[in-house]
Amino acid sequence: MELIGAIIAPFLPPLLDGIARKVRAMIQNRVGPSIFQTWYDIITLLSMDSILPTSSLAFRLAPYLALASALCMALMLPYGSDAIINFGGDLIAFIYVFTLFSAALVFGALSVDNSYSHAGANRELTLSLVFKPLFAITIGIFALKTGSLSITEIAHSVSPSISIIGAYLLLLYVTYVESGFIPYDIAEAETEILEGPLTEYSGRLLGLLKWALQIKRFAMIWLFASFVALPVAEGAIAFVLQLLVFLLTYLLMVTYESLNARYRLDQATKQGVKGIVIGVILMIIAWLGW
Repeated sequence: MELIGAIIAPFLPPLLDGIARKVRAMIQNRVGPSIFQTWYDIITLLSMDSILPTSSLAFRLAPYLALASALCMALMLPYGSDAIINFGGDLIAFIYVFTLFSAALVFGALSVDNSYSHAGANRELTLSLVFKPLFAITIGIFALKTGSLSITEIAHSVSPSISIIGAYLLLLYVTYVESGFIPYDIAEAETEILEGPLTEYSGRLLGLLKWALQIKRFAMIWLFASFVALPVAEGAIAFVLQLLVFLLTYLLMVTYESLNARYRLDQATKQGVKGIVIGVILMIIAWLGW
């Protein structure tokens, strides 16, 4: 199963985005592009040279750092019974590379002199200051209840309780937000700030960033699917159940996205703060043993 995971983690996400684009088109009564269109776009971009608006090393390294972070996130997750990268405390490492992804976007965007790029970086940073702690609190509830800092061990040993049920709902929410679906795609906001942090990127570097964003989305939803599926199954059956939960969650998120408009930054942060308050309450409930 780990070998299958190593294959699907980098190569399945763009195909899923193509399917998502087709679903959105159907909901909006359009024909839509081919399900392979996202792959076509990425391959085309990767074959092109990038136009560099600055000599900053941060600008050039950010896409590679973002892609490496996204891949690490995906490879730390269990596929069936075990993860490809599995070690004690890998939950801490997951949170680290998860945060590093956003940091790469921010540093890359701030390294170029462009107001749209800076606006996107500021939005990404603001959202990160709210939703990264929310993710840490949510995942901390699972760690507290299972007594482990291993993603695989947590996924296999979660048992129902009041705090865990609440943590599942919070994890689903923060997964949606961090997957960059509308109404939370505020940092990019193509119609407002021309893709924000990606504005000045082109060619190969833009292709790497778009690929990295798709892999990050895959990793977040697969994490949620793992926590749902692995407590009740093992081995090949667990992998199949993970995949089914993942696809169902992905399609539901795409459908919900198609029915919403983008939030303002202040609206999103208010929602995030409410989530943090709920998360802290659930953490206290978990600490009390419930």
